[in-house]
Amino acid sequence: MRLRILVALFIFTLFSHAQELSDTYLDTQPIDSLIPLYDLHAEDTVLASRIALKYIEKAREMNDSTRIARGYTRLSFISDRRNGIKYLDSAIRISQNSTHKNFPTVGYLFKSHYLYENEEYERSLQSALLAYQFARTKSQIGHQITALHQINDINELWGDYEKSLDAHLLTYKLLLENKGSEQFDENYISSLEGLGRSYVNLKQPDSALYYFSEGIKESLRASDSATYYAFVSRSGTALYVKGEYDRALDSLYKADNYRDQFNNYYLPYYYYYVGSVFNKKGDVDKGMSYFSKIDSLYEDRGILYPELPEVYDKLISYHKGRGEDDLQLDYLYKLVVVLRLIENKKRNINEKTVNDFEIPKLVEEKEQLIADLEERNKLSNTTLIWALGFLAISSGLLLYYFRRQKQYKKRFENLITKKKPEVQEETNTIEDLGISQEIIDDILSRLQTFEEQKEYLSQRISLNEMAKLFETNSTYLSKVINLKKGKNFSQYINDLRIDFAVEELKDNSTFRKYTIKAIANECGFKSAESFSKSFYKSNGIYPSYYLKQLQQQKL
Repeated sequence: MRLRILVALFIFTLFSHAQELSDTYLDTQPIDSLIPLYDLHAEDTVLASRIALKYIEKAREMNDSTRIARGYTRLSFISDRRNGIKYLDSAIRISQNSTHKNFPTVGYLFKSHYLYENEEYERSLQSALLAYQFARTKSQIGHQITALHQINDINELWGDYEKSLDAHLLTYKLLLENKGSEQFDENYISSLEGLGRSYVNLKQPDSALYYFSEGIKESLRASDSATYYAFVSRSGTALYVKGEYDRALDSLYKADNYRDQFNNYYLPYYYYYVGSVFNKKGDVDKGMSYFSKIDSLYEDRGILYPELPEVYDKLISYHKGRGEDDLQLDYLYKLVVVLRLIENKKRNINEKTVNDFEIPKLVEEKEQLIADLEERNKLSNTTLIWALGFLAISSGLLLYYFRRQKQYKKRFENLITKKKPEVQEETNTIEDLGISQEIIDDILSRLQTFEEQKEYLSQRISLNEMAKLFETNSTYLSKVINLKKGKNFSQYINDLRIDFAVEELKDNSTFRKYTIKAIANECGFKSAESFSKSFYKSNGIYPSYYLKQLQQQKL
């Protein structure tokens, strides 16, 4: 009986609370009172969503783009990442020309964070770079620091550790110059972690331990247990580099009890260092078991990790020593693939850092630099020539970048308007093939059915398998495809798959939501890399660019 009364009382309380925050009630509230109301009820996502939508509705009536953007940003906080990114895209688009000090910067910052959590590092970097540019323009030190942290984290994964350390030190100095500010309180701890990680990567464990120790002190002062154990775990990596393996293992194990509070990258990082410790201690079997877990994560997620080449190299040597040739070859193949993919990722991110960060910054500062040169008039001719030459080079690089983007845009427009190629008339004679007309007609008929039923989307298709399916031999089938289709078997299959991908992405909104790897699998390719190469070879642009342009068109 008592339980029933409590339940009834609880339901009555909820009903009364909902009545207090009805649409009629929200309509009567001033717009600026809705944001504090949202913050008060943020844990109730349904109620918070209603408040945010009412805020947006009132902002639209006022034609206030900054407030509309603020409303969409609030919606992103209570949404899953996919929808959160969509809301942030709306906030960014609406506030692109805002004079407000926080917009569209905050939209780019949160979008970068969500993409980083999704392990979409290149897109995350692009958003962080844009956030940094807007923050510099609006002289927002806090936003600059946050954007720099995000840029540093990504470049630390795939970039240059020396440059990453320089940037972390720059951020740290900027924070110390603003000690006591809100920006200092919000970013100091993450700056300490970033510096420590950089020193670990550069094999300077004592410097790393200094900053991790400072982080531990700060997290204890703030009573933040999750951050405390994150620094404990990081300290384990520095102790490993220092050669203190038992202490390293103790720190890594202790922090692992809080793994649910860490980010997506934690597990491969944890497995790598624990496995490395056991390898150094001579327990190679146990060490390799942890390295195998990293391989399993790669297989499950398809996400690259910087440590993968070393992991596969160690696994190859281990299984070679045990005479397990199949496993050795399997890991050898994976090593070749990930080395190529990681090198491409490093190059792409470094190019993006240069194109979207360094070069725009140079162009932005060019006029001021020239004005300073003219005003001082004290530089030698050699220095002046060097400066102008430097500007010419940077301008040339910028021109190349925009010219390439323009070329990609033109290729995209040509592709989006291109009709499906008509079947070419067969001009080759029977004598060209040395095969009877009856066999040729049968193979061509089967090829037409094969194309209409989209059987080329199967990853199991090969020349021999297809010949069996057509009840002919591979020589005849190869000759017909070569002379009647004007291409070899591999080109024929790949072209069909790419044509399918182009049309499906254009017409199917669900298909456009897939990752590149998922699209590749759906189109019959065994890897995202082979799909991207074939797509570029056929159309002159990469599928990621084509997908991005399509998504922009559909907004």
